[in-house]
Amino acid sequence: MSDMKVEQYKKGVEKAVDRWKGKIEKIGEKADKLRQILAKLKEIKNPTPDDKKKIADCQKGFDALDKEVDKATQELKLDVMLLDVPKEAPKAELLKLPDWLKGIIKAKGIPLGKGVSIAPDIDFDFKNFKLKSLGVQVRW
Repeated sequence: MSDMKVEQYKKGVEKAVDRWKGKIEKIGEKADKLRQILAKLKEIKNPTPDDKKKIADCQKGFDALDKEVDKATQELKLDVMLLDVPKEAPKAELLKLPDWLKGIIKAKGIPLGKGVSIAPDIDFDFKNFKLKSLGVQVRW
């Protein structure tokens, strides 16, 4: 049976990840639109200078989406860092938290569309019971 304080911590983390997921889904919708536009532009055999400009604008759009993902991830990190890790919980349960957190981010945070990969990066300091870092890499 799991420790009650660990379960409360997990529920708090799940709420934070759900908020993050909502933001990521909106970014994914924008990425899908950009991808569709880019695919049509790349089908053009002899692109005009205007077409080339539109292709460059799509690439800039993906750069902007990267920044949005970074911002959403920083907000997730802050949300999770504000939660108190239950220091009195059994160490065996605490050791499972980083893998659990990676799993929940992967499970809830992948709606970015075709050709997109996402990889959570989490570092936890068990000595001080603090989340040291939380990041997500997105490849378009």
